[in-house]
Amino acid sequence: MAAEGKQKAEGKQKAEGKEKKAKAVAEAPDATALKAPPPPRRPPADPRLEVLKKFQGKFLPSGVLRDRYKAFMERWDSGEDHGGVTVEGLKALLDDWKATREKPPRLPKA
Repeated sequence: MAAEGKQKAEGKQKAEGKEKKAKAVAEAPDATALKAPPPPRRPPADPRLEVLKKFQGKFLPSGVLRDRYKAFMERWDSGEDHGGVTVEGLKALLDDWKATREKPPRLPKA
């Protein structure tokens, strides 16, 4: 019987603690309403930059791929609109470059 009394007392203390937390949570929105509104969002980054950055610091062997990359970079540096360089063109160059770097499939040992 004494154990039941202790459990009831602990239950009341827990309930009081929950009520205090609920009051604190209820008061919290008032405190956040006083804060300044968040700054305006940044404009989204140019999707071409994401693909272009993948070439940064990479080695392109001399040949067709390096020539294509140099042509893209000349057009990119040509003006404000980046010379009409497209995401599709950059992705095609990246895919071709990755294809040249793929290792041949390993043959199973007999």
